[in-house]
This record gives sequence, structure tokens and C-alpha cells, in this order.
Amino acid sequence: MTGYVNVLIAGGGPAGSLSAIYIGKEHDVTVVEEHQSAGFPVQCAGLISESCYTKLREFVSDRCYLNDIKGAFFFSPDGNYLEMIGDSKAVVIERKVLDSELLKRAAKYAEVRLKTTFKHAEGNIALLKSPEGAFTVEYNILIGADGASSSVARTFGFRKPEFFSALQFECGFEAIDSEMVELYFGRRYSDSFFGYAVPVDEETARIGVVSREDSLHYLNNILEKHPSVSRRVKKRKLLELNAGVIPIGIVNFVKGNVALIGDSAGMVKPYTGGGLYYHLVAAEILGMAFPDLNAYREAYMKKMGLEYRIGEKIHHLYSTLSDEDYNMLVKVGREEQIGEIVKNLHMDSPSSMLKILPKILKILSKNPKLFARVGKTLL
Repeated sequence: MTGYVNVLIAGGGPAGSLSAIYIGKEHDVTVVEEHQSAGFPVQCAGLISESCYTKLREFVSDRCYLNDIKGAFFFSPDGNYLEMIGDSKAVVIERKVLDSELLKRAAKYAEVRLKTTFKHAEGNIALLKSPEGAFTVEYNILIGADGASSSVARTFGFRKPEFFSALQFECGFEAIDSEMVELYFGRRYSDSFFGYAVPVDEETARIGVVSREDSLHYLNNILEKHPSVSRRVKKRKLLELNAGVIPIGIVNFVKGNVALIGDSAGMVKPYTGGGLYYHLVAAEILGMAFPDLNAYREAYMKKMGLEYRIGEKIHHLYSTLSDEDYNMLVKVGREEQIGEIVKNLHMDSPSSMLKILPKILKILSKNPKLFARVGKTLL
């Protein structure tokens, strides 16, 4: 037996819930979420900009708030670090709470079916599966918000982003400053990205790594061999282990009456792996353009295309620089007080780097090798 819905959204994470909120005010929407509740499993360090948090607070309570972040320490492989405080502050959130409250808010505008999985679709008829068994629904528009391993994307032959693995422990940690994130660069700590510590409070942090392969190996190196972290981590106070997949690289996310949003579309900052702000922007634009999916794609890329292009250049820099380059970069940055120059950077907008890039390259010109590598990659 086939039911009918106007808009079917596969996935009840932030991208799906926000889409339902923005679309459901004027359209008949059904959200299907495969898990019993939103927010599980956790696959995020929970660090977002203050401005993103302020916008999300329109839909959720302050129960998801954990900590304020004012900047970051960039660690070179030799253990030295550079303090950088940009234009934007940040907030650490509890994703389990945020996701759950967003889905509850979405339920005010849409029908939400938990423990229901999108399996396949053909001829505007979707095959869904719940604990009661398989059933079908007919839809006019399908939105795939079902994550990096999207069944919607696979069903309709969308190109896949590049996948990176992420692994993190939440454990006891003596942070240098509980309002500063720590980033760990070098080939010992990631093959293509970086490691991190995001303080949850004065005694606890989420310590993790993003890499193409063998994230456990790199995370163990950070915890056991990093010249600074290994002295401050308290592994016996392990509270939680989270693992996930981060999709890097925006794809063409509209085909006919089917659109992707969120991780399924590669809507992730290429240089950090964070996605909530990009998902929020996409949902807002989808709501304004709906039901014109092509207008959604065009408006989103007009607003965010440059951010992806610059972000991908920054991401490529991680694999370009050697450990020696990183050591020199931090050394030069400390000597030249580069922290003052980066105060105009915004964590959600890599294009803000264009304003300060000439000054950065001028400083790096004193080291021709480093200047050439950074300049070639970013320009």
C-alpha cells in the first residue's frame, strides 16, 4: 500500500531538521530518521561560531551550550605553538542535545517518523523500512539529508565527496587555556589534516584527529607521543569515544525533484571538517527557494562557492607542508607577531583570508622555500 507526502526528507539530523523547519511552514513535510532519537551516534567535536550558535538558539534551548572559545593555539610538530584569535568567537555545544531539540522543533512543522529508514526510490515512490516492516510512500520532492553514506545520493547516482575518518576521545585534559582550542599539525598526527583538543570545561576536552586512513594510529600518537599533549592528557578519565566520517568536497546536489543537503552533499568546511554553519545556510536558502530546487542550488553556490574554493586550497596546504615547514611557520609567526594580522579572520569564512594574504606572504618571503609552497597552494 502506498501513502502520499508532498515533501519527503530522509534524515533527522540538523540538516534534515532545519530543512523541515524552513519548508514545513508552508508545505506538507514528512521526515524519516533511522535512529530511535536524533544525535546518535555523535560524530562531531561540537565547535561552532558564536554567530552560528546565536542563530541556532532561535530553535533550541541553552541546554546544548558547554563552553566559550576565544581562539586557537596552532601547534607545530616540535611542540611550539602560535596563538591566534580571529574576528569570531566560538561555542562548544553538546550535539546530542542540539540534534534532539532541533528534531523536536521540526516536529512542529512536519510529521517525524523515527526508526524509519529510506531504502530506495523509483518513479517518485520511496521504499521505507520501520520495525513494523517495509512500506512505500509517494512524494513530489525528495530531500536527502541522510549523511555521508546517503542512500538518497546512492539511489539517484549523485557523485560522492571524498571521505575522511574522524576519531575522538572525551577525556580528562589539562588545557593551556580552557577557552582556547588546540590544533596539532604534522605528519605524525595526521596524513592529510590535523589533530585537535576542544575544551569542554576546565578539566575535560574532546581530543581527536581527522585523517584519510588509520585515525586510531594518529590519535594514539597525539595522546602518547605529542611533546605537549602527552604530558597533559589523563587517559584514565576517558568519558566517551566517538568515530565518524567527514565528507570533503561539495558535489552537484540537485537532480530533478531530488536535492541533497548537509553531509550527503559535501556541505562541510574543507579546512576544518565542521558542517553546522554550512547546513544552516543551506536550509535557510532551501526554504526561501522552495520548491524551486535549481534556484536553491544556484543561490547556495552563489553565496558559498568562494568559501569552498578557498577552503579547499587551505585543506590542500595541510598535505603540502612538511613537518619542517610547520615548525618554521610557527617560528616565523611568533617572531613576526602574526597573531595581530589574523584578527580579521572569521572561522566560518575562509575567504576572509584574502584580506590578509598579502601581509602573510610578505612575512613568509623571508623564507623563500616556505613562501613558495604557501604562495603556490593558496594563489
